[in-house]
Amino acid sequence: MPDRPDLLARLALVPGADQKGGLQPLPRHLIPVPGLPANEQAVRINAGKFRPPLASPFHLQRKRILARLGEVAGAGLVLIRAAAGFGKSTLLSQLRELWAANGRPALWINLDAADNDPQRLAAHLDAGLRELDLARGVRVERATGATRPAALLDEIAERQQPFVILLDEFEVLNSAEVLDFVRQLLDALPPCGLLAIATRNTPDLGLGRLRAHGRLLEINADALRFSMEETHAFVHDKHNLSLPDSEIETLQNRTEGWITALHLATLSLQGRREQSEFVAAFSGTHLELAEYLTEDVLSRQSDECRQFLLQTCILNRFCAPLCDALTGRSDSQSMIGQLLRANLFLFPLDSENRWFRYHPLFASFLRSALERQLPGQAPALHRAAASWHFAADLPLQAIEHLRLAGDEEEVARQLDAHLDQLIDIGSLRALLRCIDPIAAPVIDRYPRLVLVHAWTLLLARRYAQAMQVVERNSSSRETETIRCLLLGLTDRLEAACGAAQTQFERLPPEETFQLGLVGNVLAYCLIATARYDEARQVLARMTQASVQPRALIVDAVAECQHGIIELVQGRLSEARTRMQAVAERRRQGSEDRWPAGRVPLDIFNALTLYEADRLDEARHALEDVPLAAMDGGGPDASIISRVLQARMAHLRGDRTLWLHHLACLEQLGRQTDSSRLLCAAWLERARITTLENRLDVASQALHSAELNSDWERSGVLLYGCDVDTPFIARQRLLIARGEHVQAVKALQEAIEDALRFQHHRRALKLRLLHAMALAGNGQRDEALAALTPALQLASREGFLRTFLDEGSRLAKLLADWAVSFQPGCSSLGIAPAFLADLLGRAGVAKGTGSSDADALLSNRELEVLRLSAAGNRNLAIAAKMNLSLHTVKSHLRNINHKLGAEGRTAAIAIARTRGLID
Repeated sequence: MPDRPDLLARLALVPGADQKGGLQPLPRHLIPVPGLPANEQAVRINAGKFRPPLASPFHLQRKRILARLGEVAGAGLVLIRAAAGFGKSTLLSQLRELWAANGRPALWINLDAADNDPQRLAAHLDAGLRELDLARGVRVERATGATRPAALLDEIAERQQPFVILLDEFEVLNSAEVLDFVRQLLDALPPCGLLAIATRNTPDLGLGRLRAHGRLLEINADALRFSMEETHAFVHDKHNLSLPDSEIETLQNRTEGWITALHLATLSLQGRREQSEFVAAFSGTHLELAEYLTEDVLSRQSDECRQFLLQTCILNRFCAPLCDALTGRSDSQSMIGQLLRANLFLFPLDSENRWFRYHPLFASFLRSALERQLPGQAPALHRAAASWHFAADLPLQAIEHLRLAGDEEEVARQLDAHLDQLIDIGSLRALLRCIDPIAAPVIDRYPRLVLVHAWTLLLARRYAQAMQVVERNSSSRETETIRCLLLGLTDRLEAACGAAQTQFERLPPEETFQLGLVGNVLAYCLIATARYDEARQVLARMTQASVQPRALIVDAVAECQHGIIELVQGRLSEARTRMQAVAERRRQGSEDRWPAGRVPLDIFNALTLYEADRLDEARHALEDVPLAAMDGGGPDASIISRVLQARMAHLRGDRTLWLHHLACLEQLGRQTDSSRLLCAAWLERARITTLENRLDVASQALHSAELNSDWERSGVLLYGCDVDTPFIARQRLLIARGEHVQAVKALQEAIEDALRFQHHRRALKLRLLHAMALAGNGQRDEALAALTPALQLASREGFLRTFLDEGSRLAKLLADWAVSFQPGCSSLGIAPAFLADLLGRAGVAKGTGSSDADALLSNRELEVLRLSAAGNRNLAIAAKMNLSLHTVKSHLRNINHKLGAEGRTAAIAIARTRGLID
């Protein structure tokens, strides 16, 4: 029979018979007491009961909980209570070590069913406490013979040295006599004593009284479950698995931090090639997890309890009346209470304990068991659940159960009947989940359902499927409006413009919402093709045609369209003024009708703030935008928000976050089949690697961008990419490679083209590249002359980042310009204060031809920085430069201070961006 590595790994965690831990074996004279009559014979002491579980290399220190429980002044009982597999015993063992280190020795007792005899439990407590005394060097004389519980309690009450009694697996105690003895033990504990219990159920120990007197500290399942950080450490550090963060997050969400499930999953992942597939499919039906739940959880329950679990496991959330409807019982409330006391993976959803849910892995395990043990029952249970939810006026949940029962026709009928109510609820994602499985011929019989299906698909960014629905049902005005939106969202500008123009003329004035949607699509297309006056006319007609208040989202997008015209035409100050007016209206509370309407405004506002180099404000504006809204606002909104976040992360030296935002943008591009999103992600990679002088990497990134550049064409400007196109990236790379002649010619033509279409923001970027190309070609005077109109526009409008994003090459050219022209810049129409501010932000030393970083970093500091960037640690740098370790550290501190970096990684990133190192 072949070995099973996963099973062997699990077996290796079980302590062997020869392994020792915890208290040493008791002296033999305690094991029986010799010479006594049988009826007075001492209880035979089992030394193994005093041994805590051995620490496993897979165990993770629960630092957060340990910090909370390190000092437990005033508490009499620490209660660790949760279902199986939540790490109760492990935590109790870690607490034992912590308390012992803090001068509070601990007695550990592994409880078993035989401890329901008070005499036996008292005897083990007595023997264990005597061992604690011996370990301290204290000899306490006790009478021989059987331990009397009452005498033991008196002795415990008189103790003056700190001690802890740890009782593991307390759920095995069910004797009223033993529980009464433990209650008395709690009452007898002196201030220096503490009792800590780990249990699956809620013990009958008068917890309410203890809680009221402040003598109870509770650790429940919510506290025990692993946090995301702990799961990451558990997977990476304890199991040495190199799972990407996204898959660890999936595991965390599936298990909800349930430690045993995580442990079994990570053991199964060892040596697997298809790790992603395993994580995606992990559920309660996973073999090892199902075995664990069967053997360690379900087998301990009564037949009545198991039947209740199977009948209610199809419910994502439930209350007692709903359970009564499914089970035919009338006492579900009592059964739920029993499950709660047993900590059977049941969690309350409200403070009144009316609604509950099962742990998702436990629920999936039960559903698999239901299918095996009662095949064909699940659909009937779902229909019963649907009937109850309809009666309770919860149509969405009812329809969801009909869907799970497989009643396609009934799902469509009920969706159509309850559509207005469901839309008012606002759960469009749940609506889509119900509609999606219905066959097209069935949906098409319900026109309103068709419309909702197309709209929800659009909001879910499933544009191709939405277009299929629309084209199957193209006769209504509503579906034609959705078609216009889809054409605009997929960058099909010519088709979008024609369709939107026709639809805009066709819609009556009372169709306010549709007029707004179509008008915004039309205005967007007109702006993209440089027909600005026509775009303004459309936006004005939208306002004039309105006979009732429009949705805020429509007004917000229209406001952005005006701002886009200003920005594209180089009027940043007017765009900023417009955004400030919007912010003022928001502060006055006049735009609270629909928070979603803020999204396009917040994204555009962040863009204008970024251009003005107000990075903290730009970052805060984007942090206010929900992720789903950020990625669902169309290509331009996604590109602006993701690229800006990536750039600001890179400027802070956080390369990991920079890559994360670009990866998210690329993933969204693949999901929506948007070549422009894919291109934007690669363009930003090409920009940074060009500035870092990693030209081979930049060339590869640019090649990937150009493979997705079908949207770039003369006369068309999509504002999310107006200064970041494959053409601009190509010229930047040519300049970095020293191919200046080719760049000069191409850029001169592009500037003329941009000015012809009034693309002044784009022309500004092109002028800067043109000046750098001229300078690189040895045409210094022409380069400085080319820089002058760029500075004039920037001074007038406040453009800063357009300059700063070009790095050290442009900074040096600005420094050269300042040497020649700064004294008389006012006469050139360039404000001295603006120029000084720009030079300062670019790191240009006043009156010199160099940047601050070049001037301030010594040659030795530059060498330390180069060696550090090459991957050398401090000791290696010290050896290579023949310096002391202290001197190397001092140089690194100086470098961080001069570059404004927070650490080594940030300093290297900033230095590369500024061209200080390769």
